[in-house]
Amino acid sequence: MANKKEESKKTSIMDMINNLDGSVSDNLKQANSMEAEVREMAENKMKEEEKKEKANELIRITKRAVYTNIRLKIDAKYTKDTKEVMDAARNKSLELLNDLKEGKLTPSQYESELEKMIDEQIKKVQECGKSRREDMNELHNSYVSSEYYSFSWNNPFNRLNRAIEDNKRN
Repeated sequence: MANKKEESKKTSIMDMINNLDGSVSDNLKQANSMEAEVREMAENKMKEEEKKEKANELIRITKRAVYTNIRLKIDAKYTKDTKEVMDAARNKSLELLNDLKEGKLTPSQYESELEKMIDEQIKKVQECGKSRREDMNELHNSYVSSEYYSFSWNNPFNRLNRAIEDNKRN
């Protein structure tokens, strides 16, 4: 019985070989040619992939825009907070100078009070920096696990902050 199955397999394979019209090359090309249905499926799949790529690009850009906006708010808050500290230091130094001119302070008392005030303002600036770092960590942690986040998003801010610092020096 097993022998009959083997014979029928051999016969069917032999029939296929005997029924081939034309050359083997032509038959292989014909078998490998893309049918209209296959071409249509491929085109549809490519269109879907293109839509997904565009959607992913839009998501990435939107997430970067939100990140950028939040980052700018954090930086602006830090700048505002440190400006307030600087304004307070300026006002206090003018107050101390007036006290010196009015004879309420001696020059050594003025120097001592000025140093105390500067130390207090440094602590306030450090508190501002700590608050900024905490905000930046929260922002970073909310985006770093996203497939769309890139560390390069921080590069423009680094360049902007360097430009601000460079202009302070000049």
